[in-house]
Amino acid sequence: MGLAAFLGASQGLAQRPLGCDVSHYQGTINWTTVKNGGMTFAWAKATEGAGSSLNDAYFTINQNNARAVGIPIGAYHFARPSQNPNITGASSADTEAAHYWGVVSNYVNADGLSMIPMLDWEDTSATVAAGFTTAQMSMWVNEWCNTISNYARAKGIPGLKPIVYTGTWYSQPGTYPGLNTTVTNWPSWIAAYPSNPNPQTGGPSAGTFPWSTWNFWQYADTNVSGGDSDVFNGTASGLTAYLVGYQNLPVITSQPSNRYKDIGGSVKLSVTAGGAVPLRYQWRFNGVNISGATNSALTLNNLQATNAGNYVVVVTNSAGGTTSSVAVLTVNGLFTPVFSDNFDTNSSANWTLNQSTNNNTRASFAYDYSGYGIPSAPNSVGGTTKGVKFEANYTGAGVAALNISPIDRSFGGNYRLHYDMWINANGPFPAGGTGSTQLQTAGLGTAGNKVEWNSGAADGVFFAIDGEGQATDASPDIRAYVGTTLQDTNSGVYVGGTNASIRRCSDTYYANVFPGGQTPPAAQGQSGALAVGTVGFAWRDVVINKNGNIVQWFIDGLKMCSVTNTLTSSNIFVGYWDPFASLSDDTNLSFGLVDNLRVEVPAVAPAITAQPVDVAVKVTSNATFTVTATGIPAPSFQWQFNGTNIGGATASAYWRNNVQYADAGNYSVLVTNIAGSVTSSNALLSILAASPADLETVALLPDGSLQLSISGDSDATYYVQSSTNLVDWMPLTNITIRAGPYDFIFTGVTNDAQRFFRARSGP
Repeated sequence: MGLAAFLGASQGLAQRPLGCDVSHYQGTINWTTVKNGGMTFAWAKATEGAGSSLNDAYFTINQNNARAVGIPIGAYHFARPSQNPNITGASSADTEAAHYWGVVSNYVNADGLSMIPMLDWEDTSATVAAGFTTAQMSMWVNEWCNTISNYARAKGIPGLKPIVYTGTWYSQPGTYPGLNTTVTNWPSWIAAYPSNPNPQTGGPSAGTFPWSTWNFWQYADTNVSGGDSDVFNGTASGLTAYLVGYQNLPVITSQPSNRYKDIGGSVKLSVTAGGAVPLRYQWRFNGVNISGATNSALTLNNLQATNAGNYVVVVTNSAGGTTSSVAVLTVNGLFTPVFSDNFDTNSSANWTLNQSTNNNTRASFAYDYSGYGIPSAPNSVGGTTKGVKFEANYTGAGVAALNISPIDRSFGGNYRLHYDMWINANGPFPAGGTGSTQLQTAGLGTAGNKVEWNSGAADGVFFAIDGEGQATDASPDIRAYVGTTLQDTNSGVYVGGTNASIRRCSDTYYANVFPGGQTPPAAQGQSGALAVGTVGFAWRDVVINKNGNIVQWFIDGLKMCSVTNTLTSSNIFVGYWDPFASLSDDTNLSFGLVDNLRVEVPAVAPAITAQPVDVAVKVTSNATFTVTATGIPAPSFQWQFNGTNIGGATASAYWRNNVQYADAGNYSVLVTNIAGSVTSSNALLSILAASPADLETVALLPDGSLQLSISGDSDATYYVQSSTNLVDWMPLTNITIRAGPYDFIFTGVTNDAQRFFRARSGP
């Protein structure tokens, strides 16, 4: 079965391919049953130590029968460093490598069915008795792997890298010599057995030391094969990089993550890959190449609804290519604030401060954080550097918490809490100094008068995270609470999975979005950098969203938790909590910041509930048009006349005073908010002529002028004209009738044989 057939057979399987490792303990294995059970790769024991007496009697049988049904299979060596403690020469790593190669070389071929060699390195007390140090043990492992790589090169298979199997209980120096980072040149196979493993979303619960991540995970000791259960940290296409002859292919070690971002925002999708350089990248959106997106990271700015969809990246080199898992980008609909505080001024009078111990916690409003070298928060306007600074245990050791809630506020329906977060800590890093682990907290559904932690009367749903990681399962880095109850790792509320490590920053779910490496601002004079998965020493965008009875927590667009709960209260809070009774060895550097806090509700596009109606008024009268519209936020208005905006006409009603005949036409209004716009129907303004004027009296005055007394509609304008022949009319003036008749005086009539006068309501 060739590589193409292998890939084709794997297409319909789970995202992470499953496999097994076996030995003579399983006896004769039905490999057809194994294949039907979903296994797509395997390793079989070949040798142990340097003596033929420990060669596995079922090795050849397993190799042939697995290949016969199309399952790629490799050979593993059980190492005995204490029996052959030298690095080179006699009784050495070279001795064991030579013995292994002599048994397996015929099964190490670039045929699409040979998995790479594996070193099953299991440190025991014998290595302690043999006097191994960490450095010596690492040299032993490196020598064995290098020797096998050289044997493969001599056979015409360059670039082969054996995989190293270990468990962190003995790879971490301590009870056993362990390993150092020099061995991380080789792929990792980590053994860890949680009580309820999820091979599709989980990972080794105790970490991957000294590797930063894992390539394979042995998660259980039972399997359809009778052997151990294994999973590959990638996709079927990525697994091909572990076939003999294909190791120069790209392999993705950190997959892009699903993300949630707002319209108008930005997002950075990234991937980490290895393999023969140079590596080339091509991002794809819904199956189509994105022009110019040829780096390991893809940044999308000014997001719109059209950006939502599926993203993958194809990584290629001279040996071939591999495609990442799908990262789904969800672009949120628009939200609008119903409450906000940028903390640029001291607004403490608007907030309730809840404290566990008044003399050991404090919240400082309008605090200028620039003195710590911290830049302006992302949502600050004009580069301001003021927010709320939270401190717990700043004077003495003791578990302490504090939080603030806005006074007399109640938020109903669907809404979200949104703010900028910074978590500072005392070093050195990555582990942090004494008392460095402190938690930023935030939640919904509180009465606003409770201390929010795992004690007392804490209410609602809230979440907590520390900045530098390194916590334990008993007091984890990442927490979800309902009231005072911490949600278990297997509760399903932690979106990354149910594996035992999901409440630790070191879990692989957090690595892609929080790759680590953040360093304290130079002004703080601290050393070191944070580990992978941690959120400290950077501004983070935090959202806690309520939709119905589901409360979800996001940091930088990565969904952290989802809790189903019916909230009985309606306020929000942000705060800080030191869960350990230890005093920071630098309290000045142990704090959290919250800036640009707002409570937002989904924006609703305008809708017109009452259209403007036609109006008919007499000329020179006043006309009024009105519209009734809904929307969140409240919409704005722009009235138009025959499709052209009317200056200053921006209210829900429009008054047209002293209308003239030229004002007749169609009036409409454009109703707008951030979610959209709608234009009303046209309302026709009709101008009615005024009642005919009456010439009530005509009097010849002593000076020879003529006085005309004219009456008509009140406030109507009439146009006075004269003629000597009833054909040619000459305009004289226009008059406006007020409370009574209007007296108009005309001069120069004494020499007229005849003259006629009229007053009309139109021009």
